[in-house]
Order: sequence, then structure tokens, then C-alpha cells
Amino acid sequence: MTEVRPLVPQDREAFQDFVRGLSADARSNRFLAPVKELSPATLEAMTQPDQARHVALVATEGGRIIGEGRYVAAAGNGRAEFAIAVADDWQRKGIGARLLASLMVAARMAGLQALEGEVLRTNTAMLGFVRRVGFALKSCSGDARLLVSERMLAAD
Repeated sequence: MTEVRPLVPQDREAFQDFVRGLSADARSNRFLAPVKELSPATLEAMTQPDQARHVALVATEGGRIIGEGRYVAAAGNGRAEFAIAVADDWQRKGIGARLLASLMVAARMAGLQALEGEVLRTNTAMLGFVRRVGFALKSCSGDARLLVSERMLAAD
């Protein structure tokens, strides 16, 4: 049974295995650059979320990380940047939607007003996904390769 839970520091090696297991395209889409694995410093930063300003969740199946979702809140503007990645063999099975829904609940509870994320223009799967779940897309002023997806969060 698939579980969505907070990422904890003890997930360090499992998270690196998750990143290594993504296809080259999936890694490039997630990190916006070609990577094979995370550097020790990046791995450390990504597996030490404070679960307040930096919320990180993982989807697991049989102890294996099969998806990751996170947001990092910007200082003082009520917005957070989010990212989601799902293992190639688990895509289109609702894992990304579950991660995003959980992130949105956490963001609302934290008092955030919007989630936004940069998406490569070539990442048609993610662009379709964010459109389906109510995100608007706009050009990224700093990088023509990217679109910015944005969704306002309704107050509960």
C-alpha cells in the first residue's frame, strides 16, 4: 500500500536511490538540469527539511521511495515554490496528485496563499498535470526554457 509521509533525515540513502532511479529525462525535468545523482551538499539540504518553511513529503511503496513533493516558502510574501517527481514506473497512477494535495493542505495550514513552480516547456506531462489541477501557466521572465505554474490556495 502506498503511503505519503514526511521525508526524514534517515531517508537520505533511499532518496538518493530514488533520484538515481529516475530516467535522465525525469531527473532533468525535476532539477531543471541534467544530473545523475545529488551532490552530498544538495542531498543533505534536501533530506533535512524543517517541515515548516521547507515541507518535504515522500510516497513510498514497500519501503521504496516512489515519489517526492516539496515546497519552500518564500520569506514574507505568502508564496512557496513547489516541486514534484514520481518514479517513471509509477507515473500516471495518482502519486503526483496525492503528493500535491498533501502539499496544498500543509501550505494552507501554514497560512500560505499560493504555490508556484517552474516547469520546463518540454515537460508536457507536468504541464498537463498542473493545468488539470487548476494551475495557471505564465512565461518565466528570467528563462525562456521555463514556464511558471501558479495556483492560489483557497482559505479553509
